[in-house]
Amino acid sequence: MNGSIMKKSFLILIMTLATQNFLFAEAVSNKSYKKRIELLTYLRELEPIVKNFRGEDPEGNPAPLNAAEGKEGFRLKKYLEAKRIYQEGLQYYFEGNYVASYQRFLECQLGVEKMLEELSQVYILRAEEMMKVAMERKNANNPLDKALLDISIEYGKGSYFRSDVMDQPREAPFSRRMYDAKEVHYVYNKYTIEKNMELGYRHLGLAKDARINALKVERNLEKHQKLQPSHRKFRIENYFGSISLSRDSKANAINIYKLKYPYDNYFLNNSQAKSEPMRDENGNFSESQPVKVEGVTYDFSNNPYIRFDHRLQAMFDVRIPEEYRVDYADTRGRIYEIDSNNMVFLKYDQERKKALNIPAKPATPAGNTQAQ
Repeated sequence: MNGSIMKKSFLILIMTLATQNFLFAEAVSNKSYKKRIELLTYLRELEPIVKNFRGEDPEGNPAPLNAAEGKEGFRLKKYLEAKRIYQEGLQYYFEGNYVASYQRFLECQLGVEKMLEELSQVYILRAEEMMKVAMERKNANNPLDKALLDISIEYGKGSYFRSDVMDQPREAPFSRRMYDAKEVHYVYNKYTIEKNMELGYRHLGLAKDARINALKVERNLEKHQKLQPSHRKFRIENYFGSISLSRDSKANAINIYKLKYPYDNYFLNNSQAKSEPMRDENGNFSESQPVKVEGVTYDFSNNPYIRFDHRLQAMFDVRIPEEYRVDYADTRGRIYEIDSNNMVFLKYDQERKKALNIPAKPATPAGNTQAQ
């Protein structure tokens, strides 16, 4: 009788262990499935970021987008390594080896976290720099170029320009206009320019807070505790939040440029692709200059990919300084170099390219700052 009881107890123990193993396998498969979807979303979000800001190659030079293996920018190289590990995890996942799959996915998650920790700082610094530069004058030789503080002082309510010049009714043509018509946009845009400055720095402050919240996670752990996958997920989402808010800050800086320099895109409307002639303080017109976009000058108004509205792509908008056009494209989730190849150099429209006499793309475009 005792032997029978022992046999039954032994069978119950075996069944219990088998059930636990089955449940454990199911739990790992679920975790692996969730991590697979989560990481795919992260990699998709990272793609335009690392392709716009690829980093330098091993020799410290700006790396082209389609660099040879071993010559990639350091950020793009880390991204490709994360993709490789993720792909290994997928292979194990579809084989049914969920333990190995989950392990690979956790390695990929760690790589993504490290990339985003550095990239979020880069975005914050770029946004801060763009805001500071946007508030100052872009062209010191243009007498109508104003810093943001000058706009607030000279064109606000109660200012000389408003009270003694613009707001005074006059009878044309007997009374002459006592101001340059190209100054009027400062009056109409003053509030919006100031609001973009306010929002730009607010977004920048929130971006810094999001990054600090991500970094605090590890600091708040006890000595015996280690970062868990849930902690890393929290940090990654905060880093992405920081990058998104930095993009908002960059967009505010770009709006300031657009509002301050509405006449800079004059070259898009004339067949000579020249800038608009400007009048100096003595009333003399300065000679207009041909405008180059990515090293190319041609009749941009015949380019089939130009849109003369809010869809205007970053490379054609010279209101924005050249070094920040990659940021402009990035705020829209676009990859600047691909857009440039397709829309400036007409990579897939060879007939129009010949008709417009577009030269070949230079090996290293002037003002390339994409290796930030």
